[in-house]
Amino acid sequence: MSMIDASTAQSVVPQTRQGLRVRNFRGKLFVASQGQAFELSDTAAFIYRAIDGERSVAEIGRQVAAEYGIPFDTAVEDTVELLTALSEAEVLDLNR
Repeated sequence: MSMIDASTAQSVVPQTRQGLRVRNFRGKLFVASQGQAFELSDTAAFIYRAIDGERSVAEIGRQVAAEYGIPFDTAVEDTVELLTALSEAEVLDLNR
């Protein structure tokens, strides 16, 4: 599943895939999967680190809103955008 939106964010739980290489290098978080490497921004790294296979997209969005002092709806939209991109890159799965 790769399409999520605000209406499904409560029921979708992201989970990282097996075999990923995750490294901190010079203060940045890098994730490598299937020959592709991704440098995550600070916000993207915060979201990535919140993925535990139990928290829903909405719960992660709530953490983003609290951490960065932004409206919940904006945080969920940003979280959905990132997680969808990472799912399409086969870095994680989005489970219901």
